[in-house]
Amino acid sequence: MIKVKLMLLPAFLLLAALNLGAEFWDWESRDTWQKPGKVLEVVGVKPGMVIGEPGAGKGYFTFKLARKVGPTGKIYANDIIKKYLDSIKKKTRKEGLTNIVTVKGKVTDPLFPRGQLDMVFMCYVLHHLTQPVAFLKNLRPGLKPNAPVVILEQDPGKTNSTTGHFWKQEKILETVKAAGYKLDRIETFLPRDNIYIYYAE
Repeated sequence: MIKVKLMLLPAFLLLAALNLGAEFWDWESRDTWQKPGKVLEVVGVKPGMVIGEPGAGKGYFTFKLARKVGPTGKIYANDIIKKYLDSIKKKTRKEGLTNIVTVKGKVTDPLFPRGQLDMVFMCYVLHHLTQPVAFLKNLRPGLKPNAPVVILEQDPGKTNSTTGHFWKQEKILETVKAAGYKLDRIETFLPRDNIYIYYAE
């Protein structure tokens, strides 16, 4: 009998196996249930905006954001994993985009440029943070006045998940409030996710 040591699997493979399935990594499939075009429209992404994207990963939303803000806008794609940022850089060059800047951050600080961001957009990031309150507080120096912080997270109530991987709504609300942000609204139109839109108090 072959024994598989899950602890030796790369983190992204383990996450896929336990929580999201292969369709999370199949971007065309993901488009059907995460509806990125509608998401960006609803949260107010517009041409010319400068957006910080914490936990950009391999860039699923990065490139959609970049196309939406256009050549007069800019996306700061942040992660703490260098190989993910290298992947984004490679695809950026391949697609001839000039409005994506990668930023290698710290566990508690995305290291975005001060006072430059019209919006922060983070998808499936909050529940991964080991020090979420500190991280969220360190977003604030990068924000322009009245810039929203958009947090897209899976709702375990919608997916009937009992793994505990994704946070319940109560925990999200408590955590972000503790970081000094005021909830503007929650968008619930997605079949698996909710979108929380906040402003710094």
